[in-house]
Amino acid sequence: MLFSRHRYYIWLLRAYVKRWKRTIISSVVFGVIAFFAVGFMVDFYILPHIEKKIQKVGYSGTYTFQTIPKDILNEASYGLTKVTKDGTIQPAAAYKWTITNEGRDYTFYIKKGQYFNDKEELNSKNLGYNFADVKEQIVDNYIVKFSLNEPYAPFLSLMSKPIFNKKLEGLAGYKIQGISLNGGFVKSVTMINKSKTGYKKIINFYPTQDALKTAFALGDIDVAYGITDQTIKDHSLSEWSGVSIKKKVNYNELLTLFFNNSDSILSDKRVREALSYSLPEKFTEGERAFSPINPSSIYFAKTPNYGISSLEIARSLLGPNSDAQKTTFEISTTEDFKNTAAVIQNSWRKLGINSKIKIVSGVPSDFQILLYAIKLPEDPDQYTLWHSKGVNNIINYRRNLRIDKLLEDGRSTNDIEQRIATYEDFQKYLIDDAPAAFIYFPYNFTLERN
Repeated sequence: MLFSRHRYYIWLLRAYVKRWKRTIISSVVFGVIAFFAVGFMVDFYILPHIEKKIQKVGYSGTYTFQTIPKDILNEASYGLTKVTKDGTIQPAAAYKWTITNEGRDYTFYIKKGQYFNDKEELNSKNLGYNFADVKEQIVDNYIVKFSLNEPYAPFLSLMSKPIFNKKLEGLAGYKIQGISLNGGFVKSVTMINKSKTGYKKIINFYPTQDALKTAFALGDIDVAYGITDQTIKDHSLSEWSGVSIKKKVNYNELLTLFFNNSDSILSDKRVREALSYSLPEKFTEGERAFSPINPSSIYFAKTPNYGISSLEIARSLLGPNSDAQKTTFEISTTEDFKNTAAVIQNSWRKLGINSKIKIVSGVPSDFQILLYAIKLPEDPDQYTLWHSKGVNNIINYRRNLRIDKLLEDGRSTNDIEQRIATYEDFQKYLIDDAPAAFIYFPYNFTLERN
């Protein structure tokens, strides 16, 4: 009985296959073709499309989250104010502000209806600002008051720092998805685009420019920002196919030649002027600078002594028997600027000035002449660098009471026209006294794969 039932099923299966043989074969063939076709579509169309949604970019520098440059984080959030390219202050999260008590009290009025990426509304209680020696007072949910011990005009530019709540949620188009740390420093920041589903940006930080360029060469990143030298291992990146290079001037950084004003020879103003005036009119590495304030700022001024580059004038300042021509000056600089130091050395040689170059890793505690790049603030205030009591006054520049007064006045008033006039005088008298020579605003290059 069981045997008969077994034969019955075999005959039934044979009859079924015979009846539907063509359909079964065509279905199997179609299935195999469909399998490989889907695989092909995934490999060559879908996956590449997904991968293009993930952009990997790189910067050089070592930062904590609090010290990451503002222009990098602006895609994730914004501050109570914003600073334009010409240095003026405009409303951002705050629609207005008032300044009272002779410039000591700043009251900000926050726009309603602004939300962090976690749907928490921005108000005066979750700004996340923490400034030393500043008293914060919550007036109401949308009004906050900051009280300073002394008048400080640059405070408005400080309030442009991007706002994040305790969860690191911001207010702008990108949401911070994750932060990778290495020894307390930020290794990478991952952000997702709120308006484009699946679009992601991974920002990687590298300790040196060489490391950044190597990462780009190996394909670890798609875009490298802030490159100052287009070569890698003596090969020009501009020769690579499929790589676009964009150049711009970095007005946030200024290469400066600092003279130690306590040096027995450099304490002579005529020597400092001669060394400054004998420098080339142009440098290939950046846009020539003759002032400590960038030319796009409303506070920039071309004073009567601006832009002097004359070997003849330099010779007349030194005279025939100058002590400067009997000594060998030491130029301290980092590896990044040794080529520029060599150009300066050659220019001084035409003036009859001898010099030698010393490579250092940072700002040395003692130097005669230092070629070094300084970060310029968005506000024109440079009190810490040039004031006799400035914490960053590295050149012992302590004798110019006029400069001290101008720096004090410039940071104590919020009247724009008055500040413009003050910083015009500051540039005039600082350039005239020549405690340093301003070299260039460096060219920065962005490398991107096409």
